[in-house]
Amino acid sequence: MDFITGGQLTVRITATDVGKRVSVRRLVDAGGPVEKFTDVVGVLTSWDAGVLRVTRRTGEIVRIPESALVAGKVVPAAPARRRGPAASARELDRVAARAWPPVESESLGDWTLRAAGGFTRRANSVLPLGEGPGLPLDEALGRITDWYGHRGLPAYIQVSTGAEGTQELLAAELAERGWVREVPVEVRIAALAPLADAEGGPGRVRLTRTVGDGWLARYQRSAGSAGSAGSASSASSAGSPGPGSSGPGPEVLQVLGSGPSVWFATVPAEAVQPEAAAGPGETAG
Repeated sequence: MDFITGGQLTVRITATDVGKRVSVRRLVDAGGPVEKFTDVVGVLTSWDAGVLRVTRRTGEIVRIPESALVAGKVVPAAPARRRGPAASARELDRVAARAWPPVESESLGDWTLRAAGGFTRRANSVLPLGEGPGLPLDEALGRITDWYGHRGLPAYIQVSTGAEGTQELLAAELAERGWVREVPVEVRIAALAPLADAEGGPGRVRLTRTVGDGWLARYQRSAGSAGSAGSASSASSAGSPGPGSSGPGPEVLQVLGSGPSVWFATVPAEAVQPEAAAGPGETAG
């Protein structure tokens, strides 16, 4: 990583670069016998009161005092690793939302509030796309908290980071207001055609349009068991069966089966290994 101009390390970023992707070098052991440095790459999400905040692609926020800043520069967005055309982060968010629809939803500006009795965070969280909620963030967060509170649910906001056009600024603003980052998820994409040439072939996977008892029995999140442990929110949700329940609630079945093109996949057992259930999923042509 080259910061040197004419033999000197230089800081070429200012507070006007907030919102841009930067690479910075900071001093981490000023009092040691040998000075130690570390580099941070991410989106510069704030520069206030002598402290820089850089949000990495993982969503982690790194706080850097100005006094520890040794070098810095604006860098291009991370290149996408792709073969041929690929969707943007926002397009992937929209496609994923269609495959995992909520029971009820409500718009707040360009954001969508989603609820499904507590079954899965994806169906019980805010999808913050477009130009924003249409009102100041603090007011929007108040409405979001009230909306979920009226349904007996905690408020979650789904935030994407780590790619061009993602939401590091929103992630940083939420963190500054005391919101806690939970359950990081990686979104992976691949071309479908090469899968047909994979070892074993597609014939090993059984596909059905409707969910059956066998599939539900293997999908561990669709039903509870007596004495199982969980958070207070999931234990009290209408979509997650409580102790002694014999099957999934109606919200579970609606979330699993309401996408525009749903397939339920089962991989047959190999020797003594149990069969595995996967899905629902959606393919976009």
